[in-house]
Formats: sequence, C-alpha cells, structure tokens
Amino acid sequence: MLPNGTSKELLGSLSGIIKTEFKEQKYILSYEEYMDIFVSNAKNMVRNSAQYMIDMFEYFGISEVKHGFHAAQKHFNLFDASRGRNKPKIVGQEEAHEALYRILKQFARQGKSDKLILLHGPNGSSKSSTADAIAHALEDYSRTDEGAVYRFNWIFPTDKIGHEGLLGETNANKHIGFGDASAWHNAGKSFAHLQDDEIMCKIISEMRENPIFILPKLERIHLYKKYFGKEAEETSIPVHLEEGALSSKNKKIFDSLLVAYKGDFEKVLRHIQVERFFFSSRYRTGIASVEPQMAMDAMDKQINIEKNLQNLPPVLQNIRLFEPCGELIDANRGFVEFSDLLKRPLEAFKYLLTTIEKMSINLQSGMADLDLLMLASSNEKHLDAFKNSQDWPSFKGRFELVRVPYLLSAKLEENIYQEDVKIIENTKKIAPHALSLLTKWAVLTRLRQPDPDFYIPEVRHIISRLNPYDKLALYDGRDPSDIFNDTEKSLLKKNIKEILKESHSSIAYEGRFGASPREVKMLLYFAAQNDSHDALSAIAIFNEIEKLTLDRTVYDYLQFEARGGYHDFRDFLKYVKMQYAQKFHSEFLASLNFYNAGQYVSAMQHYLKNVTANLQNEKIHNEITGRQEVANEMMMFEMESLIFNSGSKKENREKLVSKIAAWRVENPTKELQFETIFNHELHEISNKIYQNKSDEIAKIQLGMTMFESADYKNLSDSIRIQCENTFENLEIKFGYTRKTVWESLIFLNSLPNSNAG
Repeated sequence: MLPNGTSKELLGSLSGIIKTEFKEQKYILSYEEYMDIFVSNAKNMVRNSAQYMIDMFEYFGISEVKHGFHAAQKHFNLFDASRGRNKPKIVGQEEAHEALYRILKQFARQGKSDKLILLHGPNGSSKSSTADAIAHALEDYSRTDEGAVYRFNWIFPTDKIGHEGLLGETNANKHIGFGDASAWHNAGKSFAHLQDDEIMCKIISEMRENPIFILPKLERIHLYKKYFGKEAEETSIPVHLEEGALSSKNKKIFDSLLVAYKGDFEKVLRHIQVERFFFSSRYRTGIASVEPQMAMDAMDKQINIEKNLQNLPPVLQNIRLFEPCGELIDANRGFVEFSDLLKRPLEAFKYLLTTIEKMSINLQSGMADLDLLMLASSNEKHLDAFKNSQDWPSFKGRFELVRVPYLLSAKLEENIYQEDVKIIENTKKIAPHALSLLTKWAVLTRLRQPDPDFYIPEVRHIISRLNPYDKLALYDGRDPSDIFNDTEKSLLKKNIKEILKESHSSIAYEGRFGASPREVKMLLYFAAQNDSHDALSAIAIFNEIEKLTLDRTVYDYLQFEARGGYHDFRDFLKYVKMQYAQKFHSEFLASLNFYNAGQYVSAMQHYLKNVTANLQNEKIHNEITGRQEVANEMMMFEMESLIFNSGSKKENREKLVSKIAAWRVENPTKELQFETIFNHELHEISNKIYQNKSDEIAKIQLGMTMFESADYKNLSDSIRIQCENTFENLEIKFGYTRKTVWESLIFLNSLPNSNAG
C-alpha cells in the first residue's frame, strides 16, 4: 500500500505529464492550426503510405553487414531491435528486406501501391516476423515528430454553443440544430477544441483521409508548390496529392455543409477537427491482419437511424450516411497483412484483382479510395499450387514476389536463438558447442547438391567435388577442407556468389527445404527439459535429433534420396558428433596444461623469420648479440620435425611462406594472424607433443570417467590431482559442468575411433 498522499501525488504528477504531452504533441487541432503545420513541413504532410514507410525504414537507420565470404549487404535496423517488446530480431534476411524496400521505392515513384507484395518461403522462415517488425516500427515511428500523421473528424456543437445559423438563420427560435448567433462567438472560430458536453455530434472519418483532401485539388497543389519551395519545381507533384479525394461519407457531409452555408468555405472548415493518430496493431489503427479463415475485408453499414438521428444536425438527417468498416478500411494509411493468403479459397480474394490495380474498393455507398500497402505471406506449397491454377496469369502481374528462404549459414543461424538461449539459461546451463552443432545439422539438411554445368568450365571440376560439409564451411565464412588445394580454395571463395544463386530459378531452390527454425527451437527446448543431463549439452542435442529422425513421414527433408553426400541426415548427425568429439578432445588436451599454445605461436613466428631469410639468402638480426647471422638450421629442423611428416625441405618451407602471401592478398589491411594462418601446423605440433605423453593422458582420461565412483577415490594421488585440475580447467576455461565432462568422455570412448584428436 502506498504511503498517505503518495498515490494522490503520483496521479497528479501523471495527469500533468499526460496533459503536457497532449499539448506538445498537438493531438487535437483546428484546421487553421493544421495548416500551420502543413506550411512548416509540406513534404511530410502529403506523404502516401509507401513514402511514409520508406521514411520509416530510413528513420531507424541503414547499415551494412557482411556475412562470411558473401558480398556486403544493406541492412535495415528496424528489423534488429524489439524496441521494448519481447520480440527477437530478424537475422540474415537482408536480401528479402532490400527487395521489399525497392518495391516501396517504386510505389512511391508512381504514386500508388498497385501491387500486392507476397512474401513466400518455407514455414518458419520469418515472413510473419517481417510483417510484425514493420507493424511495430510503424507504431514507434508514428510517435516521433518526423512520423506525425493526421486524420480529421466532423464536429457539430450543441445548441447552447450555437453559431450563425445554417441557411442564414440567426433567430434563436429558428436555428437549424445549432443555436443562436450570440452564443457562437464564445466558441471562437473553430469547434475543434470544444469540450465533450458542448458537442452534440462527432462524426469520425473511418478512412483516416489526409486532412489536406478537404481543400479542392487546385488549391492544395498551389499550396504544395508555394510551401515546398524550389524542390517542388524540380520534382513532379505527388500523384497522391493530385488524385486524393474524400470518402463518400465525408464528401456528402462536406457538400451538404457547403450548400447550407451558401458556399462559405470558412464556415465549413470550423466543423473540422484535425486529430493526430498513432498506428496500432492492437487497436487496428492503420494496421490490420487478415487471417486465412476470414472472408470479408471491407464493407459498408448504414448509421443506425434510431440511435443517431437525434444527434445529427438537421442538415444531415436526410442524407444516407454509411460507415465503411473491415480490415482494408482499418488498415488505410498503413498496411494490411494477409496471413497465409493462399490458404483462403480463391473466391475469397478474387476481388483483389481490381482492388490492387485501382487501389479502390466498391462499397454500397460508392467507391472507396485506398492508400495502403498490401502485404501477404504464403508457404511454397500453396504458391506452387496457385501457379498451376488457371487464375495465376491474372494475378501474377498484380503480385510482387519476395522470397524469404531458410538461412544457409549455421553461424548466422545461431543468432536466431539468442533469446531462447537466455530463457533456457535461467534454469539450465548451456554447455559448449550445443547450439552451434545443432545449427550446423539444421543447415546441412537445407543444402542442395551443386550442378557443375551451371558454372564456367574453369571451376566445374572443383564444384563437382564440393560436398555439403565444405559448402557449409564456405557459407559460414570458413575455408573448405584440405581436399582442395590453396588455389582451389581461393576459387571457391571467389565464386561464392555464383554458388549461392545457382538454384534461385529452381522450384527446389536451396533454402526451401530442410529443418526449420521452429524445429530447431523445439529441439533446443526438448534438450533443456531432459533431466538426465544437468546442462543443455551437445550430447542432449544429439539424443533429440535421433528422436526426431525416427519418423521420416513427419518431415519432408528426411524423405529425400541421399545423393553425393547431400540429404543424408544420418551422416549429418555422424558429422556433428565427430565435430563435437574433436572439439571436446582438443579442449580436454588443452586443459591438461601439457602444451602452451602461446609459446608455440611465438616459436612459429621465430621459425618463419628464419625460413624467409633462408629462402631469400638473407641474414637475421640477432637481438642478443646484435649481429647479422644466417638462418638457424638446427632450430628450423626441430620445428619441421614437429610440423611435417613428408616432402622436401625446400618445398615445405616455400608452402608455408606462400600461405602468408595468400593471406595478405585476401586481408591487405589486417595484421598477420599466425593462429589462423597456421592452424593446421600448430595442430600438428600439439599432436606430436601429446603423442609423447599418450600413456599419461590415457590414465587421466580413464580416471576422469570414474568420477563420483569408489574407484575414483582409489586413484593415485598424482593422477587424481591431475584429474581434478583438468576438471577445473574444463569448467573455468571452457564452461563445462563436471557431469557434462564425464558424459563427454564416455561419449568419446563410445565412438568407433575413440582417438578424436
């Protein structure tokens, strides 16, 4: 309970804040006040829905992203943050979002959005999330100064306010629903700011038309030219400004008042109340969603005479006024999303053929002009069926297709699940590599075998050898395996754009099939709920993948015939298991403290200085003696005995130096990264060192598998201390739990080739 006086003070303070905001944001304006805003910012005041969305995209910022070896892409920041909402960001769909932006640009140039944008792709590829992000961005943008948008209402005062009578009547006994002239002056020049008890009738505009449409066409164009300045002379008049018109209901009210006031336009304007509105998905203000089962998107209903006739001024009582309603009406000035459009019977959306082309809809009361973006989503199965229907030719010219596929980079895919990982971490630890291996498995199921004939002759022989694992590495920005030489690796990286677009024109394009993000999330949460593991570990993930693949009839990607290593979901699981075995074994060895990686990186750097000098017949400066000396053959021999198993001394040395040269060509501005360039060589060095201690390592590994058993306590003190140190290092350095370490060691021993290193 709040202390005495606190609640009153709080409410009083809140009331003051809201009043101040209401005044500063200019929520309610007279027409004259609106024109002051128009004069100061004519460009923003005449935006149609397409231009408004373009400005919204740009308001939240445009950056540049580069994923792996892919070319840099334009990224729209509005798809990043949830801005206070519990919504994950959309990852990796830059190509689809840029296509959407380009279509909006085209709509803005031609002055109307005369096509329906159809986002199509497999289930769970973020089509609905894209529409949702746009809706949230519209809501936020409309609350900024740059995004201010206005509608208008008709205000008719009570008799106690009164004004100059319609048709010239000023006699208090003969007024026509408004009162006498003497009281009128108390209301000022406009009825816009009257209190509720001073208003007899308020008629809103359901279409939320731009208040500028109150003005005749020539006058509004004249105003635009006058207040938009030189830019108006250099650019064409917006089509929206020239062709925009009032709705049927508003036109009838306007014409009736103009006749009643004998053409006095200023007297008509005093009935106009301009209102700032804010886009809202929840309240369907400028944003609407049509579900597949819904059939009626717009309709008219006559204002209930018995209920409202007494509140209408007499001058309007003989007019049949209709209120338009429905999703298209609610979405006017913004956008409507047809969720899973093609799940609806064709007859339910055939009207869109004419509606999209003309951007108007026939209602009982007349033609209603629309200013909105039509966005729809569909999965590929329904789109394929629609393309084969006899009605497809009629629709295809009115659709803009934007493909939204699954991601093809496992590294990028990990970002999709960051919010889920945070939720799981509240109750369970996430063990190393669990998420990354799961996303690798998922992306492997999406990859398609390349067709060498698609490529230029020079690279066909390389493409024909590109297996799914090397393709995955390329898409992740990693070098493919050593089945390719350095020249071939370079060619593959240079042709990444061609590899990505190879299947774009195919029905079975890469990214259409495979495990969906929804299924990946399901596997994550199932693994987290498995009480036999104290952490969400890679081993728990493997168990869930095995369960998922038991029934192949549920998922289409499990039914494809394996060819060339592709679509082999069983082998994909073996691959990620072996990946984990290698990673864990490497971390296990590193935790033994038998090998100092930093020490051998320094040794490698010193060795390469000597190699370079030797190949160039140069001398090296000895920092200790200060002399110029020849390369140290003994030191080079010792390093080469750890690195190489075969090959001539000169060839091996030249190969190492060429690695540096190749890296500098690809990374001209970066410092040399020896750990990256010579990862293979450093790995060979560590292997040689561990081979010399293989007996001791085997004893420690066996001892650790006895953890929490009586045998563990009976180990010799030296072995048990080494086991404890290794457990501790794996926990602190890498983030494992002791039980996960134990499980991983058992898992390592269960593999056909338990020597994972």
